[in-house]
Amino acid sequence: MLIKIVMASKIKEPEIKNLVDRYIKMSNGFVPVQVEVDKSSRGGNCKGLLVGMDPAGTKFSSEKFAEWLKKRIETYGDVTFYIGEAEGLPAEVRASAKEFISLSEMTMAHRVSLLVLAEQIYRALTIMNGHPYHK
Repeated sequence: MLIKIVMASKIKEPEIKNLVDRYIKMSNGFVPVQVEVDKSSRGGNCKGLLVGMDPAGTKFSSEKFAEWLKKRIETYGDVTFYIGEAEGLPAEVRASAKEFISLSEMTMAHRVSLLVLAEQIYRALTIMNGHPYHK
């Protein structure tokens, strides 16, 4: 079981990288979670379910996202979230993704999307495990 966030490019801002690393480290207390850069724009080394992050995708509350994530982990084992850049998801990722999720109806820079997604994955894992972080 692995949760992976794949980015089309590397995050250069140390303050964002530090916060993302913090959420990833805390998430790893529940399940393995990692961030990867996909320089090929093909979806990275993806096993299990590939989920495209897209403004037109399904929107969830934190609780519903936790339920959704739990079911996907049970079904697929590995879940990979792909965050595209300004032009959106690469064509190969769009064609391979089985589901699409939106973090907000607002447009976000991909580095901000990474931070929000990392925090929401941590939050979902705490909800699934009865940890008080979500309260």
